[in-house]
Amino acid sequence: MRMMRIFLISIVCAIFSACYGNNENDNPANEIFQSNSIVIVNPSLQSNMVLQQNSEFTITGKGTSGEKIRVQCAWENPDIFHVTEVESTGKWSIAIQTPSASKTAYSIVVQGKSKLSFDNILIGEVWLCAGQSNMYWLLKDVENGEEEVNNATYPKIRLLNMTRAISDTPVDDITAEWKICTPDNARYFSAVGYFFGRKLFQEMDIPIGLIASNWGNTGAEVWTDRNLIMAIPELAEEAARVDARVHSDGSPNKVGSTYNSMIYPLRTIPIAGVIWYQGENNQDKPYLYPLLLKTMVEGWRKDWNKEFPFYIAQICPYKREWNYLTNYSNPAVRFMQAQASEQIANCGIEVNDDLGDINNIHPIKKQDVGLRLAWLALGKTYGKNEFSGMRCPVYNNYELAGNQIIIHFKYAESGLKTSDSEPPSMFEIAGEDHQFYPANATITGNTVVLSSPSVAKPIAARMGWSYVRLTNLRAANGLPVSVFRTYEWNDEKEEQ
Repeated sequence: MRMMRIFLISIVCAIFSACYGNNENDNPANEIFQSNSIVIVNPSLQSNMVLQQNSEFTITGKGTSGEKIRVQCAWENPDIFHVTEVESTGKWSIAIQTPSASKTAYSIVVQGKSKLSFDNILIGEVWLCAGQSNMYWLLKDVENGEEEVNNATYPKIRLLNMTRAISDTPVDDITAEWKICTPDNARYFSAVGYFFGRKLFQEMDIPIGLIASNWGNTGAEVWTDRNLIMAIPELAEEAARVDARVHSDGSPNKVGSTYNSMIYPLRTIPIAGVIWYQGENNQDKPYLYPLLLKTMVEGWRKDWNKEFPFYIAQICPYKREWNYLTNYSNPAVRFMQAQASEQIANCGIEVNDDLGDINNIHPIKKQDVGLRLAWLALGKTYGKNEFSGMRCPVYNNYELAGNQIIIHFKYAESGLKTSDSEPPSMFEIAGEDHQFYPANATITGNTVVLSSPSVAKPIAARMGWSYVRLTNLRAANGLPVSVFRTYEWNDEKEEQ
């Protein structure tokens, strides 16, 4: 009798499964999968990566024309499969939707004639860390570098260190490999990127993916789509001179060459935003920098089809060591970086005047640089109120009042102070003769009032216009104020 009941139950289950089954062989929505396609997947999909949460990620690859490719994502219902047919060109693509951030490790399986499994994938926030040598500067080489390296065990932070390469044409594939943040892997990663990502992880407690794409001794032109630069006369004229440069260290000079090989291939990996540390190599023509950087950023945003946040690390004061074409080239670039941050949508800047070393173009205090960039992101991008006021003030405008000139700043709502309790230093004003004299400076709320017995009717002002002397003006939160000038004429004399 018992055997009869088991037999009847098995028959009922078989009938039910035949009518309502949900495995891949029985579900009409997921017909029996048969394919003789080869399976080649573009390396934008890798094990150990972080995928940007709540975004569309397109998996691409190659296969056998006319055959099928199937993708299954572990965060989705087991019955959900994404199927496409390989095009006549041998290419295929499948767009998937990522969920909200999670510390759960997932897999993505791609199947044709055989299966490829990509494992230990996390969902979180992904940031691109780009620029020249100060962004490249390795964790092991910073202040307290060995201690920082030894403590760099963060399994939920993942690192992608882009391979240095140049190309005359856009490249589709990346050759770098996603790695888990361990001391061995963090040792040779961007220090600024690491400190930035670590702070995001500590505050948000979600997986963080960091992509380092940087190369020392490079101008912003090499990181920009060449076609965009050549379409703008002012930039195209300078591009010819940039192309003709020869760097003794072999670093790239050709406009667009690292964009093609180190930015363009990343466009299929969704990102949350970009942090950017570059500018030393644009000191010949600093006043073109806002237009150049805006062109670069708009090109990148078009590639990603997203107006992601773009946060700038301002370069540090540094002695004039090379024969740049522009007088006061270092403070000029720093001011132009601040100007660019105001002209580019969804942008911000952090200032590093207090972290520099005038005898070292690569100052080693990189932790504070990463933290300040993270404060920008946490307050501006992620809306965390405790960080909303952690921004470095920048020049806004000025007004004339008799023999005084009053300077107004943005992001100084809580007021200003000095780092040494002395009056604000490094302010100068000029009259119609364009001769600058040291100014007496007084803080009034979030403004600074300037005057000088040598200037009866001031028409212009500047602060920090030097290679080797540092300012003491700070926001109430202690963050330094960016250098600035209020005039547009060229400085005829160089600082002695």
